[in-house]
Amino acid sequence: MTEKTSILIVQSNPQVGNIDKNKQIVIDHIESNKSDLIIFSELMLTGYPPEDLVLKPAFMEKVNNAISDILNCSKNSNSTIIIGTPFLEESKLFNTALVIKKGKILHKHHKMALPNYGVFDEKRIFSNGEQVSIIEFNGIKLGLFICEDIWVNDTIVEIDKNEIDLAVSLNASPFDINKIEEREKKALGFANSIDAPLIYVNQVGGQDEIVFDGSSFLCDQKKVISKFKYCVEESREYTFNLNTKTFDIEEEAPLSSDKHDIVYSNLMLGLRDYVEKNKFPGVVIGISGGIDSAFSAVVATDALGPERVKGILMPSQFTSEESNEDANQLGKKLGIELISVSIKDIVNSYDSTLSNLFAGKEKDITEENIQSRTRGAILMAYSNKFGHMVVTNGNKSEVSVGYSTLYGDMCGGFSVVKDIYKSDLYKLSEWRNENLPSFSAIKAKEVIPKNIITKEPTAELKEDQKDSDSLPPYDVLDKILYLLVEKESSINEIISKGYEPSLVTKVQNLLYNSEYKRRQAAPGVKISERNFGYDRRYPITNAFRDKEK
Repeated sequence: MTEKTSILIVQSNPQVGNIDKNKQIVIDHIESNKSDLIIFSELMLTGYPPEDLVLKPAFMEKVNNAISDILNCSKNSNSTIIIGTPFLEESKLFNTALVIKKGKILHKHHKMALPNYGVFDEKRIFSNGEQVSIIEFNGIKLGLFICEDIWVNDTIVEIDKNEIDLAVSLNASPFDINKIEEREKKALGFANSIDAPLIYVNQVGGQDEIVFDGSSFLCDQKKVISKFKYCVEESREYTFNLNTKTFDIEEEAPLSSDKHDIVYSNLMLGLRDYVEKNKFPGVVIGISGGIDSAFSAVVATDALGPERVKGILMPSQFTSEESNEDANQLGKKLGIELISVSIKDIVNSYDSTLSNLFAGKEKDITEENIQSRTRGAILMAYSNKFGHMVVTNGNKSEVSVGYSTLYGDMCGGFSVVKDIYKSDLYKLSEWRNENLPSFSAIKAKEVIPKNIITKEPTAELKEDQKDSDSLPPYDVLDKILYLLVEKESSINEIISKGYEPSLVTKVQNLLYNSEYKRRQAAPGVKISERNFGYDRRYPITNAFRDKEK
């Protein structure tokens, strides 16, 4: 029996579907390390979530080939490897942790608790495992779990006290604003219940709307004793002492707990990985001089560097000199190329072309939307010609109530601000001006001109237009929306908090009536507890409306 065991924890960024790349990450770690145990994250070989890819026979054939390659590699190593992968056994597909050594699969743990809520659809594709896995390794009684296994009480019931010396949990746990604290609280409760320390290894990286923050950690029965950085790939080796059932760890410098930095870093990571993994050369953003496009441009520049971000200013007859000046200042502060393309002649051509069709009709929102759609066409033309992905600028407040134009400002491939309420966007913008994000490509503060943050928001699609002409103040609107969207509160519950009944009803109706727009919107980074997309699935054709009672 070995008293001390070296354990390497790998917080990596697998890419969904890129089995060769993911396999190579595993092989590189096996070949370059001599740790007794090397642990990777949940579904490391395929990336997470693989969705229906795992139902495709050709995909699973490639997964099995990758497992064979890893088995062959392990023959030349003394390490035991734990790796997450889909695994087909007796015509059932499982979310599995394989324990590998010297070319052999020593054990298979099939995930028992399959999540089927929020962003998770595992019951659609996987079968449940039926038992807790406790294996002998270097004299250690090792409990093996996968993510949701440690979140349900049924798992704890099956484990006797002192049955496990050390627990290992493989995870693909997505980020949201409360998730880091929730994970640590849940893991500590689990470790205390089984009376054993726990290794929590998570993946990192963006996958479509989901972003994985990493934030792997070790905890004993009382506290978190070691934390990985968020939003970066990282590998660390620890020593586990079987005699004391503890890790030999020196005191660590605390990581940043600034929620603004954590959220901002995940926004950067989500955008960067979407661009990189889909092989776009860069991004192009319509810069208006307003807060939404300014914030999107700053995040993009922080994430990708100024040379990969293009801004296009598209003034109309209603664009103020103030907006033009703010946009130009933003471009200079960020060091990005800012191109000005007037839409006046194009809009006038539309007006002339449509004059007979619209004869006898007053000008209204139709003409406003033509301006937005003209801008969308210019951005998409640039994207087609140069390959840059269009970043859209609709924040969660606007997306919620439909304050956006289909095929206009909604044109694009991805959104940074889709899951951020407008009032929170201002707070993040002020934070960014005062702070350097942990992983920024530019080393500058005060990157958003002060006037962009302080001036009243406007779409500038007609004379003297303000957002407040159509919407309540954002600090009021956002609180009502939060209760409707994140909390599914009833009309009565919201009114009881002091909000005007007619306003609550109006906001609810705008929310429901805009579902058809949201279905056609670009994906965007999920950072809230409930986003539009995976988390909230409402029908487009929907006659239900809650009423005051």
